[in-house]
Amino acid sequence: LTCQRIMTTEETLLQPREIEMPAEILAEEALRGGSLGAIAPLADAPGDARRAIAFVASRYPDKFPASAVATHCGLSRFQFSRAFHATFRITFREYLLRYRVRAACQALTQDHDSVTAIAYAVGFHDGSYFARMFRRYIGMLPSQYARWHERPDRSTVAP
Repeated sequence: LTCQRIMTTEETLLQPREIEMPAEILAEEALRGGSLGAIAPLADAPGDARRAIAFVASRYPDKFPASAVATHCGLSRFQFSRAFHATFRITFREYLLRYRVRAACQALTQDHDSVTAIAYAVGFHDGSYFARMFRRYIGMLPSQYARWHERPDRSTVAP
């Protein structure tokens, strides 16, 4: 279930590589011995961080402010932001974006829904913003990613 990224330069297309994954995926890989840098394993994360991850996993398609997650964790917005960043080394907003893009990657490879329908299903409420964020993290547009994933030879970007 890895989401891959095509890195491009002006002269050549390079081979796919993994993108940065949401923190709980990184934490699970860290527990299995993966080389993930200095991210804390989820098992070692404080209870409020685990509650935040569970909240996102269950409600990521919904629109919600970080303050709702902070309240769910029993913290102020400021305390939550500091604790989340200290634990996972990314902001909560960044985590939520990565989570949603990863969910979109999975949907684009499994579903035959339109890109717009998938964008809304994973929590993006603006197709242009979804395409920009997807391209930022994956390196291509969602439609290109879906076409690329359908190709038997994935060494090049789909037309």
